[in-house]
Amino acid sequence: MTVYTSDAAALEAAGKKQVLKREWNFWALLGMSATTLCTWEATSALFAGAYTNGGPASVVYGFIVSVFGTLCIAGSLAEMASISPIAGAQYHWSAEHSPIKWRSLISYIQGWITITGWVAAVASVCYLIATMIQGVAILNYTGYQAERWHATLIMIAFAGIAALGNTFGKKLLPLWETLGGILHVLFFFIVMIAILATSDKASNHEVWGTLINDGGWSSDGVSFCLGFLTPAFALAGVDAVVHMSEEAYDAPLNVPRAMIWSVVINGTAAFAYILTILYAITDTDAVFETPTGYPIIAVFLQATKSQKAATAMMTAVILVFSMNLFGCMASVSRLIWAFSRDRGLPFSGFFSHITAWNKCPTNSVLAIFISVSLLSLINIGSTTAFNALISLTTLGFYFSYAIPTVLFAMRRFSVENPIRFGPWTMGKFGLAINILSLMFCVFLIIFLPFPPMLPVIGQNMNYASPVFVGVMVIAAVNYFLRARKRFHGPIKEVTSETSSEHLDHESVIPEKQAPQSA
Repeated sequence: MTVYTSDAAALEAAGKKQVLKREWNFWALLGMSATTLCTWEATSALFAGAYTNGGPASVVYGFIVSVFGTLCIAGSLAEMASISPIAGAQYHWSAEHSPIKWRSLISYIQGWITITGWVAAVASVCYLIATMIQGVAILNYTGYQAERWHATLIMIAFAGIAALGNTFGKKLLPLWETLGGILHVLFFFIVMIAILATSDKASNHEVWGTLINDGGWSSDGVSFCLGFLTPAFALAGVDAVVHMSEEAYDAPLNVPRAMIWSVVINGTAAFAYILTILYAITDTDAVFETPTGYPIIAVFLQATKSQKAATAMMTAVILVFSMNLFGCMASVSRLIWAFSRDRGLPFSGFFSHITAWNKCPTNSVLAIFISVSLLSLINIGSTTAFNALISLTTLGFYFSYAIPTVLFAMRRFSVENPIRFGPWTMGKFGLAINILSLMFCVFLIIFLPFPPMLPVIGQNMNYASPVFVGVMVIAAVNYFLRARKRFHGPIKEVTSETSSEHLDHESVIPEKQAPQSA
């Protein structure tokens, strides 16, 4: 096990200079990670899909499996983050642990996968915020007609606010994310206790033993598996905090700890919350035929029998989602900046620029704002087309987790190039956890492209797979035509005295040996 004498030494061991300012302590990292996952809030927004495919039983047992699977993913990523706590994260680790011959291509594809997933995630969060606000408006104003262009304007507004918070308000961002974590937990208890205290209760069999197959599938097993996708989406994004590694204090320890604890907190809270919601549903027709577009609003209203209480509870969900957006934008801006630093994107010099007045990748933040604004315009023409883009989120995430994990697991058997673990390690359980992580990722990758119901028509087609393949084909073609001449994997900016070996090309990551503590 290597022990780093400083954060600068850990970053230098990965071949990078210290450029960003370290401002994030453990509590800020934990707050950001917990708020970015915002699992119980995401469950509020999306549980209806799992109710149709699988029903309550699929939601309940799906959450148990998903929390365990996500913990395995978090453990695998945390171990790699402790070795190389760096903003590039997955694409950097993929290069670090892959065979030399394939490092450039694997790292390049991985970078595009991760960025695609995260940009789609920011657009998804903006969309959910916008449409939830419209749902609250419908609840309170019977004459309001929700238009798609209304949602688009709200999306652009929130993306702009988050961009301003990430640039002009960057110094306050760690405090903001700490507050977000506190509100995330506080609102969970308030909302759950309110539902438990006021709602009528469904039977145990209705919650634990009811399987619903309203998707038209010939097999209840397929329907049951599709119900897993809601908790999988709600728990996706566990890598968000890793992209802040170059701004974190004691990153080799604090980043892994923040990842693990955020999954424990979110998984426990979301499981308790979904049980509360399922027990509170006594009139399914009223819940799933709500004009608000969000069945959770109908659940709040059915439980409390108060429009004001339902509005307040939904406002709490929207507020945490809004705070989530700041962390998402911070995370993906660092990812874009890091990939550009290694010449992985067009106009890399522009996107890798750090503005002196705030020590922030301002151009990368601006790129995200413009991307989300342009994507939001698609929603005006077709919600189906827009959903095809945001459906990339979960698929992109789990691909980005699987690639470095399989390479890391394979390297465990290397005698010539053994892993030098960081201060946070899973010890003898590491390989088993890597395998379980991969099994969970592969399971989700298989079922994520499935349509929500049969027969498949334009309105219910799941475009995640063709859009994802299209993005990857574009990335691969771009690599062979242009990028392979410029991108050779993560660039070694500094030669660490602690490096135990130096490979032939300056852009290939050397195996590193961190300095021993005094």
